[in-house]
Amino acid sequence: MYIPKHFVQDDPAILLEVMQRHDFATLITTLDDQPFATHVPVLAHRVDGVLHIRGHMARANPHWQALHDNATALVVFNGPHTYISPTLYQPVAMVPTWNYIAVHASGKAIIDHSAQTKLALLHAQVAHHEPSWQVTFDQLDTGFIDSMLNAIVAFDITVSKIEGKFKLGQHRLAQNRLEMQQSHETGDDDRRQIADWMKRLGYWE
Repeated sequence: MYIPKHFVQDDPAILLEVMQRHDFATLITTLDDQPFATHVPVLAHRVDGVLHIRGHMARANPHWQALHDNATALVVFNGPHTYISPTLYQPVAMVPTWNYIAVHASGKAIIDHSAQTKLALLHAQVAHHEPSWQVTFDQLDTGFIDSMLNAIVAFDITVSKIEGKFKLGQHRLAQNRLEMQQSHETGDDDRRQIADWMKRLGYWE
């Protein structure tokens, strides 16, 4: 990922937070010498200081076969993003741009076919997204659960490289702080999230 130095974010805790908050990610590898992507919910967490990304995909998806040989995988997490009008800048002789947060994590992937691993992963995903449904999940018919587990494969990526890009207009705020702040704080959810990050990282008061 191309990251100018003023957009670099390398705080491990912040990068993990983005990955956990924006956990519908894009998993990318090569398949038959062609780039191949799967859009999938994942769980990012540290085990003994090592970052792991876990998830599952349909067994019918050929992508998992590309991961079966301990292949290197790239997982892209897209955070909040928003269009930036040139009218927010002084002087006005500017062009439109886009502010955004993105995290790229890559590492070796392992496929796991065991029912125990897949069931534990589904439990973890339910606990993360809808804990109130856990009781219902536990009461599902055993035959249905088995058929569901047979239809998926689990993966675990041990992250060896992580990059964060926080393109928030911070390199232009000296002249445009008030205009940018007002536009973001009064905008849609993505704009407000960008505003929150700008404040948190100390770019705004």
